[in-house]
Amino acid sequence: MEDHENATQQRWPQAAIAAVTRKEKVGMTPDRKNIRFNVLRNALYHTARRRALERWNRSFNFLVIILGAAAFGDALQAVNIPGTWAGLAVAVIGALQLVFDFGRQARDHQTLQRDYYTLLADIEAKPTDDPEQCAEWYSAMIRITADEPPVLRAIDAKAYNDALAATEAFDRSERLVVPLMHRVLSGVFAFEGFNYPKECEKRDGPAPTG
Repeated sequence: MEDHENATQQRWPQAAIAAVTRKEKVGMTPDRKNIRFNVLRNALYHTARRRALERWNRSFNFLVIILGAAAFGDALQAVNIPGTWAGLAVAVIGALQLVFDFGRQARDHQTLQRDYYTLLADIEAKPTDDPEQCAEWYSAMIRITADEPPVLRAIDAKAYNDALAATEAFDRSERLVVPLMHRVLSGVFAFEGFNYPKECEKRDGPAPTG
C-alpha cells in the first residue's frame, strides 16, 4: 500500500509541484506554504480517522451491552427468535473488536493528529521562508509520517480538499474528484493505485502528449 509520504508528494497542487521543481537546484525542501498545507492535510486526515474509529468502537460496545442483556434475549423469544442468535451476535462483535481493536487504532490516530497540529502551531509561530527553518519543519513532518499506518486514499483525498479550502493557498480547481463509491467505502477499502483527478483535469481534459 502506498505510504503517506509518497501520497503527499504525488498530490501536491500544481503550484506546489512547481515550487519543488524550482528548488531542485538548491535542494528538495519545499517552502513554508507547501509544508503548512501538507501538515494541515495530514492532521485533518488523522482527525477524520480518529472520529470514525471512535464511532465504531462506541457502536460495538453499545451492541455488546444490549445484545448481552437478558431482557433483549427475552424480547427475541417473544417474537419467536431463538435467544442463541443474540449470543452469536455478541461473539461475532466481540471477535471483531478484538481483531481490529478500534479503540487502539483511534488512539494511534489521535497521537498522530496531535503531533501534526503541534508542528502546524510551530509553523504558524514563525512566518518565515528561511530555508533552514523550512528544512527543520519538513524533517519533522517526515518523522511523523514514518509512524503512520497504511493510508486510506479516499479519506486522504477528502483531507486534501479540506486543507485546500481551509488554507485558500491554491486555486479551488486543484481539488481532487472522489467518486461516490469511493466516498461511501472510504473507511473500508484503501483504493491503492487509484489516481484521483483534479477538477481542472476533469474540466479541461488530459494534457496533450504529442
